Amino acid sequence: MNCCKKILVTGATGLIGKELAEPLKKAGFDIFAITIDENNPNNGIHWIKGNLFDENCIKSVMGQIKPEYLLNLAWCTTGDYLKSDINYKFLNSGINLLKYFKENGGKRTVFAGTCFEYKFKDSPLKETDELDVEKTVYTFCKNKLHEIAEYFCKQNNISLAYGRIFYVYGRNEDKTRLTGMIIDKLSKNEEVIIKSGYLCKDYMYSKDIAGAFVSLLDSNVEGSVNICTGKAISIHDFALEIGKQMGKEKLVKFEDEASNQPPVIVGDNSRLVREVLYKIKYDVYTAVMDMSYGK
Repeated sequence: MNCCKKILVTGATGLIGKELAEPLKKAGFDIFAITIDENNPNNGIHWIKGNLFDENCIKSVMGQIKPEYLLNLAWCTTGDYLKSDINYKFLNSGINLLKYFKENGGKRTVFAGTCFEYKFKDSPLKETDELDVEKTVYTFCKNKLHEIAEYFCKQNNISLAYGRIFYVYGRNEDKTRLTGMIIDKLSKNEEVIIKSGYLCKDYMYSKDIAGAFVSLLDSNVEGSVNICTGKAISIHDFALEIGKQMGKEKLVKFEDEASNQPPVIVGDNSRLVREVLYKIKYDVYTAVMDMSYGK
């Protein structure tokens, strides 16, 4: 294929990454993705077997493809990921990606960050707000990669944007995560017990997050950009809406339990909407229907 916009993607088999193929193709990208997975879908992506923790692999892939664009989504977000030493491996792989992207003529890159880098407050979080990155290994490594990428890209005339993701839900989500657990239990006609339902989060459907990253990548916007809806929904209402759409709301039960989490975590998405010009397509109702879990 000889599209004019060649891109290398990491994390293309993850919850967000697996939704990238369609918006990237629609935007005219020729898509290459590194993966350790077998039997990847025939969705227009050129799959390359390789390990991001192997510097020689990154060097070889970059040399073969010579992508103009790089979208780095790969990171571990399951299990004990907040404290895991694997975060340092992803930090190192991100640095290597930048190094060989530059050596092969790369021009525009977008890296994925997290809202957990912020110092939380009750009002919407803006890109210019104070950070609190040393609370976990995960946030420390995410932010450190961002800092290194900013300096590196400035020195090497590479355009960089950093998308901070808030709360994600999507198709075939891990059963250890909230949405995956709710859908799994309700699919089995089992009761779902929701504790601390008063907590409010900024949930965004994985297809919208993928679309937002593609729009950001395909724009000239640089710096940090919140990838979020700009609206908070309580865990109570979120879980109940899933139950209603599955016709099993009577199986969703609530228990009041105190939590040490901030009562509200919501982002300000002004840059995403006004500068990137991304239009959010899904709410919880339409997202659950899209996941084919509705009645």
